Amino acid sequence: MRKVTAVIPVYNRTETLKDAVESVLFQDSGEIEIIVVDDGSETDLRPLLKPYLNIIRFIRLEKNMGVSRARNEGIKAAQGDYIAFLDSDDVWLPFKIRHQLEIMEKEQSKVCHTNEFWYKTDRFINQSKKHTRYGGDIFPKILDICRISDSSVIIAKEVFDETGMFDESMRVCEDYDLFLRIAALYNVSYIEKKCIIKRSITNDQLSASISHIESIRLESLKKFTNSFKKLSEQYMSTALEEIKRKEQIVKSGLIKGR
Repeated sequence: MRKVTAVIPVYNRTETLKDAVESVLFQDSGEIEIIVVDDGSETDLRPLLKPYLNIIRFIRLEKNMGVSRARNEGIKAAQGDYIAFLDSDDVWLPFKIRHQLEIMEKEQSKVCHTNEFWYKTDRFINQSKKHTRYGGDIFPKILDICRISDSSVIIAKEVFDETGMFDESMRVCEDYDLFLRIAALYNVSYIEKKCIIKRSITNDQLSASISHIESIRLESLKKFTNSFKKLSEQYMSTALEEIKRKEQIVKSGLIKGR
């Protein structure tokens, strides 16, 4: 079986990091390379990870550069044929990677994501229909919002050679930006079974503090249509229609906010 690398970026999050690491160790798919990238945390995280330091790779960035930089450093250091991301407050269920590798082999795909449980503060919560996920030719279906969770996705490393990695200038919506590039070129496998627990236990999720997140998606989509040279005419037309829709949403929001 080809090797999988789990990339776990972390910044100052000591409450949940061990849970994330252990959820990778508990996978029933065989050995997985684990790379923890410390994005310049204010305290040394190595004592927290001491029991695992002989079986994981630990990379420390001397300065906080954002999650995109941390993930990219993990991608560049990875020895696996497949890269799977795991946010430091989330956990994988034990069968996640096995199920993904099986469906990717069956469908001959290079990207796969899964459904997820949501856990907020002290309880599980239901997802709204707004966050419905899809498989296959999903590009037209992910233009509105990011419908792929970083912690649920696994990507053949070679994909990044064609699409590029995370945009390090983006502190939020960096996943929306990347998955647009991927979905424009690849069919994406999807597992309806919930294979991760996406947790919001602390109050340091950056995206929650962004009041005009749609305006950031709008700028990202504009940049994408202007710079991505491999976009089909059909996809370009669909993306331009979404730009118009987002412009109306942002304009309406700005008017209401005055």
